[in-house]
Amino acid sequence: MDTGDSPEGRPIVEEARRHEAGGGKESVMGPIGAAAILFALATTGEAGERVTLREQTRPVDVTRAVVELKAEGTFKPGVPPGSPEPKPLALKVESRLEFAERVSAVDNQGRPRRTIRQVEQAAAAINGEVRPSASALRPEVALMVADRREGAVHVASPGGPLTRAELELVQGPGDPLALASLLPTKPVAVGDRWTVGDLAARNLSGYDALASNALEATLEAVDAGSARVRLLGTIRGAALGGEGSMACDGSFTFDREANRVGRLTLRRAETRRAGPIEAGLDVKSVLTVARTSADLARPLDDEALIARADGPSPGRDLLLFNAPDGKYTLLHDRDWHLFWDDAREVVLKRLDRGEMVAQCNLSAGPNAGKGRHQDLGQFRDDIRKALGDRFVEVVGQGEVEGAPAGGFRYKVSVRGKQGDAGVLWHYYLIANPDGDQLIATFTLGLAQQAQFADQDSRLIGSLVWK
Repeated sequence: MDTGDSPEGRPIVEEARRHEAGGGKESVMGPIGAAAILFALATTGEAGERVTLREQTRPVDVTRAVVELKAEGTFKPGVPPGSPEPKPLALKVESRLEFAERVSAVDNQGRPRRTIRQVEQAAAAINGEVRPSASALRPEVALMVADRREGAVHVASPGGPLTRAELELVQGPGDPLALASLLPTKPVAVGDRWTVGDLAARNLSGYDALASNALEATLEAVDAGSARVRLLGTIRGAALGGEGSMACDGSFTFDREANRVGRLTLRRAETRRAGPIEAGLDVKSVLTVARTSADLARPLDDEALIARADGPSPGRDLLLFNAPDGKYTLLHDRDWHLFWDDAREVVLKRLDRGEMVAQCNLSAGPNAGKGRHQDLGQFRDDIRKALGDRFVEVVGQGEVEGAPAGGFRYKVSVRGKQGDAGVLWHYYLIANPDGDQLIATFTLGLAQQAQFADQDSRLIGSLVWK
């Protein structure tokens, strides 16, 4: 079993930082096998001919894409150090994403850089022995804008903020905007190999940080219409701070007439350690992507709509959180991740480059009666009592300005300690005009105070009672 350490003994997250900083790629895969290469040579008739495999498109070109993922394996809950290992739980995942997309911008090599998408189907189901869940996309956010940005594919909707579950449906492995990174940077002949680009490795694995990219491509066959490429290798990295290793085996077909990757099938076997957000995984999956030409049709033929979708929108990247009891909503940036939610409590964790910097607990309080809220002195006493000997001092308190008419928000900030580490807590007492109450608790280390900045006030400031 993979230990999660690089050959030099570095943890994967540390190795990922080195890799992202320019530490270089690793290419450690052995030969594919002489028989496979000889077969590929025989299928072309022109063994020495070099061909260029490069995605090229024009603005307004339209394609249809179908991305499917099927996975089975085990889910391994994280445990505190020294605790016995829990029993792994069976896990089964199926997802399907289908959309038409129109190119709106290309890079200096003619590869698509931004597309406008009309999603026709986006759904996923998780079953097994884990907490089952199912998700689908709301019709009002079915129009999407996808960008290649900072080494990843970024998806948002001009129709409004997505939920975290919706984002995971539309921004996942196999995104067409990442497929150009599979291709070689120079002409190749049958039998030639190359290491795929980091954008492709990151997207196909789902890792947000790479430690090493040893996913190799080999040109197996080529004719006038298409080229077949074998994929084999291992990607190491981390997703949401959970370190993992993924073995990949598959192939893709490059459409030489349309100048794009037309179909991809990738078998993936991953072992991932538990991270601050998600439990560990040991899963096998099959990822398929199919792309075909499509006619320009509504709503992608609406030039005014496309112009609006393609324009700047500062709040487009925010995500929407709906409380499980349906009583309030929040808007937050993408560094906040849902860890747990039920009718009594919601837990959000904030990650920065795979490291947790803060936690937010949202607890439903008792109804205080119309136009009322808990006594503020009692609220402060409850805080001191809950912290016990961890309490050091109150560093700020007072009513928060900007609450909706008839609503109430009050904040107490406390400096304390947890062992030898300094801790900062921000407590909020929030009530609506009907007396429904919410207690929000933000916990962070004093060392993360500058990094965290005003994220608590941003999150609470977005709260809207329903």
